[in-house]
Amino acid sequence: MRYQRRLSSSLMALAVALATLTTGALETPIATARTAEPAICPHAMTSHGPLDCSRLPLGDRHFSTTAAHKGSIFLCRAPRRRRPVVHAAPWLAMTTWNAYEKPAVQGRVTWNGNVRIRLRGTTRTIRADGVPTAPATTGNFPISPDDPAFAYDRNPNAISPYRIDLKLPADPQVAAAPGCLHGGPIGITVTGVAIYDAFDAAGYDGVAHELQDACHGHPDRSQTYHYHGWLQTCVRDDGSPTHNSSLLGYALDGFGIYGPWYNGKILTSADLDACHGITSPVRWNGHIVTIYHYVSTYDFPYTLGCYRGGNLN
Repeated sequence: MRYQRRLSSSLMALAVALATLTTGALETPIATARTAEPAICPHAMTSHGPLDCSRLPLGDRHFSTTAAHKGSIFLCRAPRRRRPVVHAAPWLAMTTWNAYEKPAVQGRVTWNGNVRIRLRGTTRTIRADGVPTAPATTGNFPISPDDPAFAYDRNPNAISPYRIDLKLPADPQVAAAPGCLHGGPIGITVTGVAIYDAFDAAGYDGVAHELQDACHGHPDRSQTYHYHGWLQTCVRDDGSPTHNSSLLGYALDGFGIYGPWYNGKILTSADLDACHGITSPVRWNGHIVTIYHYVSTYDFPYTLGCYRGGNLN
């Protein structure tokens, strides 16, 4: 599998050369996306009470390099930077953050990203150019000095397309032991946007600390636009109080990442395992099956805590 930017050397060992397009069942010719909306949460119940996005738990430095733990991230190596980009802000408290008070990077830049997802035998091939499919938008990057977000985060990086070429198992299997996350890309949305783990470069809660656009995305220094969480904001999720969530993306181990709605409630980290996943009925490869999958939640670690499909070292 290959992202053309910022893959660790261990993941680069899994890279595959761009192949000539072959025939196969076209699973998602053009993925749909949701237009950017304000960074708010739905009025919903969780297993432990109403969803409260004014007091979301901060995941700052909640990681281990030796084992997977629930509510934490199992990293292959510890972050090197010492301080987050934003270390003090009105929406940040000692142990929580307020999603309603955090500003979003301004702008609605339209991209016509290309993503193609094909099933062929036991392999799912994903080719994309790293920018979202319409109608999803991004903010204006670099962040402009006249944007209120600039007072907290002066992200100087632009967004540019790049080649993504992934070959994932179509029917991944749960491994005997969880695998660690390398940093950088851990998956891709069905709209062609890279998914990173929940941390910034210092091991702080990236969704809470870093300034992102209304889709909770921003570019890094390699100009790679990516999400750290809240995929359901701008990737279409059919979930509601009466419908379970739909597929939002794929992790690099092949397992799907779904939205947070299940049986009329919003799932949180408390409902999931150490890798931030669960086994339940979902639509997978065109059929309703009971299978392990990850969940994009409103609380840390947001997408993956580790790889359940095997160690990608």
